[in-house]
Amino acid sequence: MEKLQHIKWWKNEAQKNWETAIYLMKGMQNVFALFAFHLTIEKLLKAHWIKDNIDDYPPRTHDLPTLYNQTELELENGLFDYLGSINEWNIESRYPDYKLKIYKRATNDYIKEHFEKISKLKECLLQKL
Repeated sequence: MEKLQHIKWWKNEAQKNWETAIYLMKGMQNVFALFAFHLTIEKLLKAHWIKDNIDDYPPRTHDLPTLYNQTELELENGLFDYLGSINEWNIESRYPDYKLKIYKRATNDYIKEHFEKISKLKECLLQKL
């Protein structure tokens, strides 16, 4: 695959994860919706990583600030800082010793509160691709 095909693949995968997150959110499966939102942002950052680096294969990490720091992206401070919060959704939904924390936190109000911000971040990442 050429570089543009790799980028398109990551964008398409991000879109699938976004649709899954919306579906899960509507079904009040909030923990898994948050996890899918994380996957969306991770895949968009990996598309940016490919765009900004020589290689066509991004690092095998789920850490959003790490991926971001290896790109030429410039997000406004609030959105960059938000990557750390989104990272928690990945870690806390994967590992048993963290799961109780996210299940308590992932209320309908919590997910609604974050939906607008993550939507803004997603659109920003897409526009800059």
